[in-house]
Amino acid sequence: MKKLKRGRHAPAFVLLIIAQKPAYGLEILSKLNEGIAENNLDTAVIYRSLKSLEADGRVASEWVESESGAPKKVYHITESGLKLLDKYSSEIEISIKHLNYFMEMYRELRGRGK
Repeated sequence: MKKLKRGRHAPAFVLLIIAQKPAYGLEILSKLNEGIAENNLDTAVIYRSLKSLEADGRVASEWVESESGAPKKVYHITESGLKLLDKYSSEIEISIKHLNYFMEMYRELRGRGK
């Protein structure tokens, strides 16, 4: 069986986190780990998403001095990123409806002893 694509919704999650508060890559991953029980996103997926979103003008970044250690690249969402986040939200709503339908049908199937 073909493995499901890893990080398919990563850009949506990244935008959602930094729309709440500007953050650096590991901070984004930490927030996702706190909120998603079985988070399958790793640092590589987060940083690829950030790089792509920044290249598309959906996020912007700046280096911020850190009290402990090296400066951190902090990302914040742009107006274009907010519009994309709205689009992701609409698409995810539709996906949820599709997945709920699938689960209802599956439960019916399994309930019949198949």
